Parts: sequence; structure tokens; C-alpha cells
Amino acid sequence: MLGDNERDRSLQRNQIIGIVLMTGLLVAWSYFAMPPQPPRQPVAPDTAVTRETAETPGTVPAETNTAEHDRALPEEVSGLPPVAAAPADAADDEVVLQGDLLDLRFTRVGARLKQATVLLGDNGDDSVQLVPEGETGIDAEDAYPLGVWVSGALGDKANSRRWEVLPSRGDNEARFQFEWPGRARLTKTFRRNGHPHVFEVEVAYTNLGTETRRLGMDMKEPALKLGWAPNVTSGDENNRMAHQAVLWRVNGKNEYHYTSKFKEGDQGQVHDPEFVGIKSAYFLAALKLEPAQEGEKGSPDCLGYYQGSTKHFEVGIGVPRTEVAPGQTLTYRFQVYLGPTNLASLKAGWDGLDDALQFIISVRFMDQFAKFLLSVLNWFHAHVIANYGLAIIFLTVLVRVIMLPLTLKGMKSMKKMQKLAPEIEKLKEEVGDDKEELQRRTMEMWRERGVNPLGGCFPLLLQMPVFIALYRMLAMAFELRRAPFFFWITDLSEPDRMMELPFNIPIPLSPNPISSVNLLPILMGFAMVLSMKFQPSSATVQNPQQKIMMRIMPIFFSVICYNMASGLNLYILTSTLLGIAQNYIVHISDIDVDVAPKKKAGAKKYGNFYTAAQARKREAAKEMRRKKRPHPRATDGSVKKTGRGKKQ
Repeated sequence: MLGDNERDRSLQRNQIIGIVLMTGLLVAWSYFAMPPQPPRQPVAPDTAVTRETAETPGTVPAETNTAEHDRALPEEVSGLPPVAAAPADAADDEVVLQGDLLDLRFTRVGARLKQATVLLGDNGDDSVQLVPEGETGIDAEDAYPLGVWVSGALGDKANSRRWEVLPSRGDNEARFQFEWPGRARLTKTFRRNGHPHVFEVEVAYTNLGTETRRLGMDMKEPALKLGWAPNVTSGDENNRMAHQAVLWRVNGKNEYHYTSKFKEGDQGQVHDPEFVGIKSAYFLAALKLEPAQEGEKGSPDCLGYYQGSTKHFEVGIGVPRTEVAPGQTLTYRFQVYLGPTNLASLKAGWDGLDDALQFIISVRFMDQFAKFLLSVLNWFHAHVIANYGLAIIFLTVLVRVIMLPLTLKGMKSMKKMQKLAPEIEKLKEEVGDDKEELQRRTMEMWRERGVNPLGGCFPLLLQMPVFIALYRMLAMAFELRRAPFFFWITDLSEPDRMMELPFNIPIPLSPNPISSVNLLPILMGFAMVLSMKFQPSSATVQNPQQKIMMRIMPIFFSVICYNMASGLNLYILTSTLLGIAQNYIVHISDIDVDVAPKKKAGAKKYGNFYTAAQARKREAAKEMRRKKRPHPRATDGSVKKTGRGKKQ
């Protein structure tokens, strides 16, 4: 009867609540483990960047007459070369720098990056083009990365003019020059520096006028800026675990601004970042400003900025206000990273760039642990078996072996509670419906027999950080992108898609419907059902609602994981099967646990004043209930003794 099994129902209910809470934690971590956007300072509508300091090295003193400078800004733009017309053959306007892992194609119009192809796969058959294709097909009208904006009348007008191609000083260099007669000369040099995914952009500004020219305004605009626009097309926009974001790193910490949350005209800025960039699930475009070299005029201080909307935005670096004397040249050098987010490539880029990859943003320790697990996975792939699917299986086995002591401890605790179940049933008969007394005597029995009621749950909670770290790592690791396993599983970063369906089945609370037969999550659901049959418990579940919940949980979990990466589902399936084998062995061998009463030398009836007071309160309540209720009488008129009528 339900009244005779209150403790069993309570225990099973707590187990179900624990499963639901852990599942909820997993889902919440996936969707909401993101740092909130910091408040942004208001920005003047006519500019993308503001200064956050009143004075920096290499700038004009604050007491400068800014009113005179404001009047000098609207210069005449006469004498500028005309906007570049489309050539008969677009290849005539292009300059190419080829590399082993990165091909760069520049257009003479604006001396900008028109194509950046990351070479992947055998013979480049998995290559990715990071620069969005122009919307109009006319270079002078389309936005491309690495355009230059200069303070004053020039602005971004040089980006729509055709630049002269200068002779290069080697095979790894492309040089362009633009001149505004009598006003200014811009020289832009793209140079490889030996790293397959990093190259240098050198921008030089020369004052061709007869007077000192002031570039930039304090709290208004930078002197010059180099930006990436209008987006990154890396082909991994549908990854639900790693949304595209603008990021910058300041004082050793990353700030993320997710492009999906951009609004029209949205903008932000930060003073002196280490680097800025755009990160997708598996690729990164990042820029940083190099310190000025000896003998050059320029400043290492900079401003990071972003502006735009969800689809069309710009992120870049601006340099602070400065003065340029007649005939003087300002030179700035930028480093640009274009490539995958695998740790080896990022670490070889520049110091701190590898921190652009963060599996878990909000908890630093967990992120480092996830990266450690990734290094172990890569070790298995490099030294044991050159198949990431099998490497995931080996990693799962290793994690299970390490966690085995905790798992056995939890199972022993559950076995002890199972052996004490008959004695707890006797307690229920003795105390009747007195729940407080039943709880007190049950806790006392557990304490005497050395049973910890949390012993079965605590080891599981200790394993949750490992599961979360593996969950995030396997869903976001670049190494699993396009990595095959066997048969139909050709990409461990995508659902396994054994067979496409002719129709879509919507999933509640999910933007991705069921469009294919994914075998791994289905097998995972069956494995979870089988695992429950071998799971040791204290008693059989009596509540019908609990039985229904236990049956629904595998289906619920399979639906959640249905469209997730097959590498992640492979890990969960393997871990579940290993758990079944482990529980089966334990079930057959029957763990020997001791539940005999433990002797406590010198134990006192009441340990302290509070315990004694609570005991007296319970005794008084029992006495009052005994006096209020008459004794049940037997059929012969004699008093029938019950557990409640016994003398204490």
C-alpha cells in the first residue's frame, strides 16, 4: 500500500528529481552559459569609435583649441581620383598571395581582401572561404575586409578607388599605394610572417601637404582604423553550441558580443585591447596592433570597436589622435589571423590567441579542464588510432575507469540501503503514521549501520563537471569537424543522418526539426532503458507516476540529443553501454556490504542541548497523542497492544 511505502516513494521521487535537475542543468548550460553584454557608453552618431581616455602618448595635448580643429575638418575633396569602374576582366584587379594552408586574393580597389581560403582536407577538397561574396559584383560598391578609414575628409573614400600595385620585395608580399595629390599618400603592404594562418598588414600615411595635419579627435574619432567587414562566411553558422560572436581581449579576459543579438546601428568600443576578432564555431578572424618600431612615428595604444547589424557589421582597431608634419609618415603594423580554432594553430599565432577558444566561458577552471580532455583526445588520435570516433570511445573508457571508485562507492551505498529495506518496513509498522518518528528512527538506523543517504547521489554529482566538460568539448572541437567514424557517420560534428526523411517532424522548443533518421540517439535511448533495469535501487518503484517518468526520461533525453553532434552522441552511448556492463557485473557478483550495527564507545543519549530539546519535544508530542486516542480493544474485551500503546 502507498501508506506503507512512504520512504520508498520519497527516495524514488528524489532520484527522479535529481535526474530532471541534472538534465535541466545540462540544457541551461548549453543555452544560457554566456556572459552578459556589458553596458556600452553612448557614441556620437557620426562615428563608430570614442576615446575612453583624455590623453595618450602621441596625441595632441588636451588644451588644444578643438574649435579651430572642428572648423578644419570639412575639407574639400576635390582632386581625389574617380571611383573605380568595373574592369572588363576582374582578374586584372586582383593580386594573389598563395600559401600552404591559406590563399589570399586582394582587389586593387581599396587594396582590400577579396577572398581568404583556408585550405583543409586532402588536396584542399574541404577548403573554406571566409570572405563573403560581394552583393553587387562591383568592387567599388561592395564591402570587403581590411579597408582603411582615415580621419577627416578622406574617410573611407580610398576604399572605392583603384590603388597602384607596387613592386613586391619577395614572393610573400603584396604592396599597394593610393595618392591624393597634394594631400596624402596611403601605402598598404600585406606580408606573410612564416605562420600559415597569420600575415601582417602595414599601413603608412604620408602628409603631402604644406601644413601639419591633425588626424582624429579626442572623444570623437580615431586617427585611422583598419576593420573587417561585412561578415565571416565559415559555413558553421548552424552549430547550436557555438554562436558567432565579436570578441576582444582586455587585461587577459575575453569579452563576447553575439552577432545574433545585434540591432541596426549597434556599436561598441573598448580601450587598448590585446586583439579583436570574429569567432564562429570552428573559425576565427582576429586583428591586433603591433607596437611601433624604433624610429617610426606611431603609438601602440588602440581602440577596439564594432558596429552594424546581425548580417552586416564591422569589427576592427583604431589608432589614437595624432599630428603629422609635412612630409612625415605614420606607420602602423597589424597582425591578422585567419584560420581554424584548433589549439595548435591558435597557440602558434601570437601570445594569448589560444584563449579565443573557450568551451566554457563562465568558469575558467572548467574551460581548462575541457581543453585538457581535448588534448587527451588528440593524443589518442595521434598515437593510438587515427580515427576520432574510436578516439572518443577510448577517451570514454578512460573516464569511466578513473571514475570507477566513485561509482562503486555510490553503488555500495545504494546496496546498503537496499539491505536495510526490510528493517525500515518493520519501523513503519511500529510507528504507524508518525512521519517524524519514522524519519528520526530511520536516520538513527542509518547512522548506526554506517549508511550515508547521500552516498548514492554524491558520486554522481562529482561526475557532472566531467560530463559537462566533455559535452561542450565534443560539440565544439574543430578536430571533429568533418572527421569520419565508419559507414554513414562521415562528420562527427554533425548528426549521424543514416537516412534522410521525405518530410520534417517538428520538435517542441527546438528550431531544428527531425529531417533524418539518426541512429545514435535512438540507440542511446534503448541503452538508457536497459541501464535502468540493472541500476541497483532500494526497492521497487510503486508509484505509477514514477514508473511513467522513468519510461519517459530515455525518450526525453534522446529527443534533446537527436540533432546534436554524432561525436557527442557516440560518447553518451558508449558511456551508457559501459555503465550497463558495469552494473551487470556488480549485479551478478553482488557487492558485499556490511550493515551490522556499529558500536559507539562512550556515546551519549543526546549529543548537545539542541538534540536533547528536540527529543523532549518529540516525547511530549507522542504522550499527548497517546492520551487523546483510546486503546483499540480485542473482541474478548481485553486491551490489544500495538506499537503505539507500548510503554516507552
